[in-house]
Amino acid sequence: MTGFYLTGSINVPDVDAAFDLVGTHLQPGVRRIPDGEPGDRANWVLTQADHFLANPTLDVVDGRAQVRPGTPAALRPVDYHTTAADSYRSFLRARDAGRLAAESRFLVSIPTPFNAVNSFVTFDSQVEVAAAYEDALAESIAALHDVIPASDLAVQWDLPTELATIEGWFPNPYAGQEAIFTATARVADWVDEAAELTFHLCYGDSKFGASPFMGNPPDAAAAARGGRHILPRDASAIVTLANGLSRHVTRRIDAIHAATVASWTRRAHWQPLGDLALEDTTEFYLGLVHAEDGADGATRRARIAAEFLPHFGYGTECGLGRHSVAQLSAVVRAWQDLRDSELATVTA
Repeated sequence: MTGFYLTGSINVPDVDAAFDLVGTHLQPGVRRIPDGEPGDRANWVLTQADHFLANPTLDVVDGRAQVRPGTPAALRPVDYHTTAADSYRSFLRARDAGRLAAESRFLVSIPTPFNAVNSFVTFDSQVEVAAAYEDALAESIAALHDVIPASDLAVQWDLPTELATIEGWFPNPYAGQEAIFTATARVADWVDEAAELTFHLCYGDSKFGASPFMGNPPDAAAAARGGRHILPRDASAIVTLANGLSRHVTRRIDAIHAATVASWTRRAHWQPLGDLALEDTTEFYLGLVHAEDGADGATRRARIAAEFLPHFGYGTECGLGRHSVAQLSAVVRAWQDLRDSELATVTA
């Protein structure tokens, strides 16, 4: 068992509560520690809306931005580093006080430019605006390295739009899948070699209502229930994206976390994992832990996945911020049960 991977968000009120939850209930097992993304940041890439919808170089049509003819797209500075620096100071206090394990790294989760433009920009303008956003985001990543030592830092790139596009749920504004991998590799290679680089391959699940990643609800009851209304058929898109990253990213990839779904209960769902072509140094985590069936369900799915992928760690389908309080408690208990079971096996 490699451990338990956290993707960024945690359903807690503040940063200190996130560190306390991880240190008290999830360690040992969690080494990369996010700040929980509380407050407005729980809305993920929606915090970036004004970069596009209040941008004097872009036109807004039907609620989405588009390139203005004859005017190059330009974006004001993107700032992920200031909040990260503030949270890192809290992280240091927690680690120095022993509330977090000494080997803990601070994890900063950032959506790629493709995710940002997919949310706010018309299809025909996405590639051009993504390039402008990429230039602005590069400055923030450089500033991030200035305020957090690389030896304490892990940078995670969030890839739900990339994964959904490979699934065929979204049209691809780029010239094929390889162009998606190339664009992702450019931002990945900004991460200092002494820092850790990770990827979150996500289907954009939300426990609090439907999103563009969920598909259209088939009826009013499904709409009220929220959550996903379409499901990936198997792990094929995960493998395609992971292998594409492995081909194109020039620096070391330390970890990849891949969302999976509770209904993958047959060998055919997991068989594509046998085609993963990653470096030996890349940790791979599967989102096997679901609140509805806990450690038992995760164990059943893990046994099937292990037929095709001998070494992997555990995670949830999406961030812990996408869980209700009760679901969060269930996931914490599930991980503790899995960890205790593994320890019992090792020490028996």
